[in-house]
Amino acid sequence: MSTHKSDTNGTKADYRIAPGSPWAGAWKIAGGIGVVCLAIAAFGYTVDATRFAFSYLFGYFVSLSLALGSLFFVLVLHITKAGWGVTVRRIAEFFMRPIIVFVVLAIPLVLMMPRLFPWIGAKATHAETSHVEHAAGAPEHPGLMAEKKASPLADARGAAEHEPVAMRDLPVAEPKVMENAEEGAEAKIVTHKRPFLNVGFFLARLVFYLAVWVWLTHRYFRWSNTQDSTKAHAITAAAQDFAPVALILFAVSVTFFGFDWLLSLDATWYSTMFGVYVFAQCALFQMATLIVVVLLLRRSGLLGNAVNVEHFHDMGKLLFGWIVFWSYIAFAQFFLTWYSNIPDEVAFFHKRWDDNGGTWQGVSLVLVVLHFFVPFWFLMSRNTKRRLPLLAAGAICIIVMHVVDVYWVILPNFGPLSPNVFDLACLFGVLGVYLAAVLRLMTSHSLVAIGDPRLPRALEFENA
Repeated sequence: MSTHKSDTNGTKADYRIAPGSPWAGAWKIAGGIGVVCLAIAAFGYTVDATRFAFSYLFGYFVSLSLALGSLFFVLVLHITKAGWGVTVRRIAEFFMRPIIVFVVLAIPLVLMMPRLFPWIGAKATHAETSHVEHAAGAPEHPGLMAEKKASPLADARGAAEHEPVAMRDLPVAEPKVMENAEEGAEAKIVTHKRPFLNVGFFLARLVFYLAVWVWLTHRYFRWSNTQDSTKAHAITAAAQDFAPVALILFAVSVTFFGFDWLLSLDATWYSTMFGVYVFAQCALFQMATLIVVVLLLRRSGLLGNAVNVEHFHDMGKLLFGWIVFWSYIAFAQFFLTWYSNIPDEVAFFHKRWDDNGGTWQGVSLVLVVLHFFVPFWFLMSRNTKRRLPLLAAGAICIIVMHVVDVYWVILPNFGPLSPNVFDLACLFGVLGVYLAAVLRLMTSHSLVAIGDPRLPRALEFENA
């Protein structure tokens, strides 16, 4: 039960979790699960340290994406001066505030960087790669190299008349020669990126990202919490005025974090859209999670009448919008890569379709069906958004598919699809520790931003 007065007229004392509520001890359960799962994951390190590195990055980013998405949602509510979201903003603030936990949880990632990023051990210079290509007798352009590799040696010699004119004039390379040429081309790409992909600069950027996120979450949570007691309108104005700067810092840091820790798992791949893809993941996952958590809190009677069907309808519209945006970015990235047919780019999708024994094909198709088509048609209806059990079902589907999506982005860089218990241990280990911090914070503060001057308007909110 929550300790609060009537909220039907806009006056409210607080929305706090009482000591006897099941929610009061929920953080201990989450923390216990997290510790046990991290212990199991640590055993996985002794079994296969490299596989553990990829599994841990998977669990880390799934959890981090929820915190980052929550920070973005809070900033958007402030910059748009959205009054309807005041009653659900505090829940998002709880999820963004413990982002400092990821500073500590990033230590294993830093220690395992050589296992995650092949470019750390790549020392080839431009002169060395040029020498390899010249000695191999292979064309320097990777596109020509890929075309030659696609033709078997016997067919190339016995059926030259069926090849394009440009290809007939090229020397036929032996298999070993082509392999050396491919390695040389990859080394050349890594060498070109070396000013950006070096350990010192890489770690400095990580420190910058984490510092920005910790600072922004602390600043906005402190403002919101202080306003509960002071009711100062100036705090709302300050939060709104600073939101544009905060959003710029957020956009830059999230984009380059995605480039660093996800894109550079394969240092030969290029994609200027990948940062937006990562952002879309965070925003979509956050909204789906917020809907489920607010529904659970409302069912427990902890929110009174502060959140009603009208608020869920708006959250459902945002969820639907993020589904469309994520799908658009995902398809655009795939379509432009397929259309340009540049070997440096198509390698990403080959890993998730043809390579690795084709084991990732099923996951790729599942993402298309259950991360876009099914939730898109399911949540399109206004009635679905206003029927809370149906809205919850759609949100849960998105939560599950976000986990699959992150798995699909990270694990193909390790090898064929081979899920194991250590993947789940890393996921629930990191997520459990993070959620323990979130739930512990919820026991110490009001569940609704009772000091916000727009709260009475939010309580009376109604969709047109």
